[in-house]
Amino acid sequence: MVDTSSSTGASTGIIIGAVGGLVVLLLVAAVVFGTEEVGAEYGSPEIVGVSLPAMPSSVSVDTSAAGLVAPDVFGQDFVGDDVSITNDGTAKGIVFLAHWCPHCQEEVPRVQEWIDNGGGVDGVDLYSVSTAASSGRPNHPPSEWLVREGWTAPLVVDDQSSSVFSAYGRGGFPYWVFLNADGTVAMRTAGQLSIEQLEGFLNSLEK
Repeated sequence: MVDTSSSTGASTGIIIGAVGGLVVLLLVAAVVFGTEEVGAEYGSPEIVGVSLPAMPSSVSVDTSAAGLVAPDVFGQDFVGDDVSITNDGTAKGIVFLAHWCPHCQEEVPRVQEWIDNGGGVDGVDLYSVSTAASSGRPNHPPSEWLVREGWTAPLVVDDQSSSVFSAYGRGGFPYWVFLNADGTVAMRTAGQLSIEQLEGFLNSLEK
């Protein structure tokens, strides 16, 4: 009878060692890459100022933050060009867009068509923020979506934590924040707007 205990033990040791090594590699990979998404599109915006309170979820038009000064945002668009949203003496409409939101997917082409046809309000600038991005959700990446739609409003790419979105109160998408010329909030809205509604809000701003 041949004694195979030593060879069996050696083989088992090799297998256990290999499995253990694989586990270590996977753990290292999780530490190094676990916070990144494949193909994710995030920016590194800087936010200066006091964040606005969260928009109440029970309303679609909110004035609870009216009179508060919105924080300044210094960021970049998808091609790396600097885009800033600051208290520069001009009234603003800022829309926060999530690529996976079906309501945003309807809002963007409607607003862009309005812009292409000469839409706009004198004394009011339009800005946009790409936020809440996730490579695991539909209509990713957001850059390709907005290029397909011909989106022309200056855009800031939010970071992975949606810091700009949070600093402006995190309303339901599409989320609009309307600012007076002095940088104070006039109102915030959650959900789709008709062009008539959008024009009405923009025209009501203090310029």
